[in-house]
Order: sequence, then C-alpha cells, then structure tokens
Amino acid sequence: MITAAVSGSFHRHMDAIGAAVQELMALSVRVLSPADPRIVAQQGEFLFVASDRVRSVRLVQDRHLESIRAASFLWLVCPDGYVGQSASMELGYAAAFGVPVFATQVPTDLTLRQYVKTVASLTAALTIVRARPRVTSEGILIDPHASLQRVHDSLDHIEKMLTTSRCSFLPIHRVYRELATVQMKLALPAYTH
Repeated sequence: MITAAVSGSFHRHMDAIGAAVQELMALSVRVLSPADPRIVAQQGEFLFVASDRVRSVRLVQDRHLESIRAASFLWLVCPDGYVGQSASMELGYAAAFGVPVFATQVPTDLTLRQYVKTVASLTAALTIVRARPRVTSEGILIDPHASLQRVHDSLDHIEKMLTTSRCSFLPIHRVYRELATVQMKLALPAYTH
C-alpha cells in the first residue's frame, strides 16, 4: 500500500492541505499524517489537528516526522511557493531519509527547490512512486495503539511457539522472525538532541 505524509503551512494553506489529504484518500493512498487535518486546538502559533491525539508540540512533531520517514512520499503543499519553517524542517527530514518530495508548485526558496520534484498532479506523483516503490516500516509513533497491539500479538505468538512445541526441534527461525517484527514495530526515529 502506498502511504503519504503531507506538509505545508497550516496558517496559510490549511484548506489546500485538507484538499490534498482528501484527494490522497480518494486515490487509495493511506495518509499517515495529518490523517484528519481539521484544526481543533492551538498552543501559541502551533496548530493541533483532529488526528493529533496528544497536545504536546514535540510529540506531535515527532510523530509527523516519523510518518514522513515511513511514508512512500511526502506531498508538499505550497500553492504560492511559500514553505514555512516547520515545513522546511520536514522537507529536510524527508531528504535526509531519502523520502521523495513532490509538489505541484515549486517553492520560492532556491535551496528547497533542489529537493522537490514538481509534478502536474497527485496522480502524476503516484505514477512515479509506483514505478519506484520504497521499502518502509512504520514505527510506534505513527499509530501507538495499533503498533502496540501488533507487538502484543507477535509476543503472544512467540510465547505459543516456545511453550507448545510438540517436537524436539523448535522452529527457532520463526521465533527470530517474530522478534524482528517486534523490533521493527517498536522502531523510533533516530535523532540527536
């Protein structure tokens, strides 16, 4: 399944961001962040959207960055070329992890332009992404409840394999495969403070 994250200035382009999220969903793309871009709260200049389950600027931003890292691509919304400071950081994060960045409008900033592939539409971006799919894994920050449930299910499966083996040969390769799944699901983005 193709996944996407969407970045842009919430203050200047929220309607266009909402429209992009809706269009992505209509194209059967799973939007990792923001899944529901309706503004529901504000802390200083930071806007929280309906899909932000916590009201911590750092946790919300970390979750969005993790979503970018795990996404098939980042869709940058900058209809007038403006890319705010947060979206600039997010674009840089995508570039650092090799996540392709697409937009229909080129950013006005010359440096940012170097990291954005301008396309005619979301459909054009999807054509490119489908031709060169990325191998990604979702970390726990994207959907903590679902991730923890999958980890719990894997641990239950490991327990059953270890306690109900009826033969003298334990399928240890399956245990290691399940442990790798647990490790992948608990993966957090690597960054330094």
